[in-house]
Amino acid sequence: MFDYVSKEILPLGFFFFFCSVIGIAGNFVMLLCSFRTKRFRSPCYILITVTCVADAIHISGQFPFCVHLFGNLTSTQAQCFYMLTVPLIGLTSGGPLILSMGIDRLIAVKFPTRYRYIQDEPTLYICAQLMFPISYAGIFLLYGFLVRDTNFKNQIICANPLALNGTAFQMFTYSSGIIYVAVFIVYLSVYILLKSNKASARFKSVFRSLAVTVGLVMFGWVSTTTANTLSYSISDSPYTAQLIQMYAGITVNAAAASNVFVFYGINSEYREVIKSLFGCKSKVNTPAFEASSTMVTVKTDPNLQKRRSTIMSSRSVVPITN
Repeated sequence: MFDYVSKEILPLGFFFFFCSVIGIAGNFVMLLCSFRTKRFRSPCYILITVTCVADAIHISGQFPFCVHLFGNLTSTQAQCFYMLTVPLIGLTSGGPLILSMGIDRLIAVKFPTRYRYIQDEPTLYICAQLMFPISYAGIFLLYGFLVRDTNFKNQIICANPLALNGTAFQMFTYSSGIIYVAVFIVYLSVYILLKSNKASARFKSVFRSLAVTVGLVMFGWVSTTTANTLSYSISDSPYTAQLIQMYAGITVNAAAASNVFVFYGINSEYREVIKSLFGCKSKVNTPAFEASSTMVTVKTDPNLQKRRSTIMSSRSVVPITN
């Protein structure tokens, strides 16, 4: 049936098609959750929602690949860049957005009082958090446009890794590696701080969901970055290098499609909202108020606590006079 499709690429077509359908649907569900309840409109949840939207946009770029593959079509690299301009925004902003979420959690656990004030006027804070992801994506869109290949003799099957040509893709690969080193440091810092502080169950649940998602994405990007870097030294054939880069994208796309499953499995709030979206009854005993996702109490000195309790007990004694 697909005799004209290379046997090395055919499995990729089926995987990316079903992964894209599942990923777009799942991330769309995550977007609906933010409109479903006001609890998901705090800075942390807004950043989660924006990241899910970016992931959905990213994996939507696999549909042109499937059309080209199964339709026996090709295009120039420049045409591929134009077709995947929007998916490239999701691809390039994904890592910076994960870093922004980590910085948000670090601020929340390190400066909880100040973070509560931020939530009263979140617009400027969210804009500040999104500046780096937007700038990073814009730089690579411009760079990719400048180094695009317009030669009609160089025909390719359009795919996300090939939308950035040559040095643009190499720079994206190397800079992504630096970003994910920073991501690891930030999330590790948050984890260590949570060990020494008392955080609400809701805060820990949100962070646990983010940590699992970040773990999957980091695994995907580490394997992808390693494969992409080695692809230029393993073979001198451009076709072989492109094939390695496309197969390397499996882990990244799987991670981008897994958001809804991770948050449904770990975060009880998302689980209840997702159930309600599909008409399932939520738990009867779900409390109307839950501890804030930013509620963190720093451990105090035991002696100070004893003195406070002594003062409070002494104040509670009412003197009896005759």
